[in-house]
Amino acid sequence: MKVGAMLRAHARRHPEKTAIVLGEETLSFAQLDERSDRIANALLDRGVKTGERVVVYVGNSLALVELIAGVWKSGAILVPVTTWITGPELAFMVSDCTPVMIIHGPDQTDAVDEALKDAGDVARVFIGDNAPAGTETLEALVASGAAQPPPALAALPDDGMISYTSGTTGRPKGAIITQASMAVQVNLTSTMWGIPPDPVLLVSTPLAHRTGLSRLVACYCQGATVVVLPRFDVKAAIEAIGRHKVTVFGGVPTVVRMLLDGLDDADDRCDSLQFIMATGEAFPVPLKHRLFKRLPNARLISFYAMTEAGSPAALMHEQQLDKPDSVGRPVPGMEVRLMGEDNVEVAQGEAGEIQVRCGEPGKLILLREYWNRPEANAASFDGHWFKTGDVGRFDEDGFLYLVDRVKDMIVSGGLNIYSKEVEQALETHPAVSQAAVVGAPDDEFGECVVAFIVAHDPVDAAAVIDHCRTRIASYKKPKHVIFTDELPHNVTGKMIKTELREQAIAKIAELAG
Repeated sequence: MKVGAMLRAHARRHPEKTAIVLGEETLSFAQLDERSDRIANALLDRGVKTGERVVVYVGNSLALVELIAGVWKSGAILVPVTTWITGPELAFMVSDCTPVMIIHGPDQTDAVDEALKDAGDVARVFIGDNAPAGTETLEALVASGAAQPPPALAALPDDGMISYTSGTTGRPKGAIITQASMAVQVNLTSTMWGIPPDPVLLVSTPLAHRTGLSRLVACYCQGATVVVLPRFDVKAAIEAIGRHKVTVFGGVPTVVRMLLDGLDDADDRCDSLQFIMATGEAFPVPLKHRLFKRLPNARLISFYAMTEAGSPAALMHEQQLDKPDSVGRPVPGMEVRLMGEDNVEVAQGEAGEIQVRCGEPGKLILLREYWNRPEANAASFDGHWFKTGDVGRFDEDGFLYLVDRVKDMIVSGGLNIYSKEVEQALETHPAVSQAAVVGAPDDEFGECVVAFIVAHDPVDAAAVIDHCRTRIASYKKPKHVIFTDELPHNVTGKMIKTELREQAIAKIAELAG
């Protein structure tokens, strides 16, 4: 099941139908199919082989939409990188996946220069004019490719993407997602959620991030029209929904709140919305009531999701107020079990690690494995069961509740932030001796990053935060910095983060007055 073949089928059925809208620019399915064919053929002409990695480090644009489809049609493995990522983060990904090509825009040039310093021979393709010396432009690459379907891909191998997820060790892991799993997931979930044919989807997040990318796969595989915002802006989102009669909007609860804040009582521009898909953080019940009152025709579906396993569970619209704290029941086709520390399934009502299965990994929805991580693969799989690292419990009606995280992770604005990664960035500052990072409640983003710092030289919070901006993506940087003489440890030397969280909550309350 190849994504490119499904895109081609939609282009043949409905060549003039709008596939992508971005501002005043549009792409029909015929145009998207031809442009991605040219890219695929150009990659093959340059010697890119099936299974070789192509990094696409580009912001939301028609070019990115074409590139993703073109890479998949060529048989290469896409490595999508959001423009949030900094030079050191990109350098690690490049060293880990060893790409043969990196495609980027002018704003990413410095980060790419840094990442490729020790990377050997990696071809570069530049989006825009004034390309650096020795760098091919995207338009030249596209123009050189034949406007015909590239050779058909073999059924196997089917690896389509390496999606990097932050790790508890501070080093991201690359989840290998097959083309089949992407196609199956979007079709299964759309059927489960009852989304009718010909939806119009709005993407307000980066297309290179898992949420935006899933909407793009819906375009390729289902023939959906996708309206893309260059970046999230409330006014632009409301205008786009009204102008293009968007029927499906996805976002974290924070974004839904911002959307409602932007609508007055007489504004009917969002009345076309039929479905609101939410994930990434808890959806407050008062916000649900507000949403249902303001947009009574929109169905809210919230779901438990992760890069490695898609959306194992979903809470349907009718259940939102009956089971408000639940992430829903397992999606049909996905098996979910809860395992105790003795690797025995726990009784109903008891908490255990959430493990999921959907056939053989890589063939349906689960990741195939982590790239170049044999130890992580051994630790993450029990046969065909994937260990999520989250702790949950089932109630008597089969609804799943998240109890805790085994992984030390903060969810801020729907984005996963692993504290170890932030701690490592903080500890590269010359004045910092030790750092510990925890999450604390935040009215705007659900959770925020709070850093506790032991410093051996004078330094202020602003300098520490600015330093983080150079080492990790900006959304991962601390919102609050608390200086302390020492960090709490138990008798075995383990950091007592529960104590730090309590301190962080108290400090934030104090600052709020």
